[in-house]
Amino acid sequence: MKQFTRIEPTVVQEYGDKFKRVGVVKHFQSDDGLVHEFTTLGAEGQRSGGVIALTPDNKVVTSLQFRAGPERWLYELPAGGFNDGEDPQSAAMRELREETGYISDEVKFLGTSSRGGYNNETWYYYIARNCRLAESGRELDKEEADQGIEVRVISIDEFISHAKNDEMSDPHAVLMAYDLLKAIEAGAEHIDWPPHTDVAIEAA
Repeated sequence: MKQFTRIEPTVVQEYGDKFKRVGVVKHFQSDDGLVHEFTTLGAEGQRSGGVIALTPDNKVVTSLQFRAGPERWLYELPAGGFNDGEDPQSAAMRELREETGYISDEVKFLGTSSRGGYNNETWYYYIARNCRLAESGRELDKEEADQGIEVRVISIDEFISHAKNDEMSDPHAVLMAYDLLKAIEAGAEHIDWPPHTDVAIEAA
């Protein structure tokens, strides 16, 4: 197995007009002396997160959004980018509340994902149970509202099916939670679930 050591230069490029995106060109030298160039997406150190949100009757709260890459509507986890210094769980739960209006104080950390071999962004995934609507409702930003993002509450079976059939953008999270979701769906008497979360999310 080759060993890769990062070397300079690093080239950071911004693209897009209204919504700036970042590309980072990285260089590595392998132990056979070859220099390799890779174009990666997203700013280094960028963090985002999403939540598999379950209602008291174990339905899944999803966002349905138009995505310009595949040019079609996709089911997604309520998710988004973190603010500087923001705690990952608090940030993910904030995104859940803003996009869907749902809140929860029963949250389990699932894991992290790069969502691809050329992405710099780290995604933090959570699963939340007994999600309920906050009094404040949704708090969409202007772009989300203009694009018509919709909230869809679906069964666990439908949720897994969308992940299997390229109808959603977060299959990594579904795989992380698969065993837990199937146990919940089957009505297991005992599920390894935390009694409370470290960060309580209260209704506004």
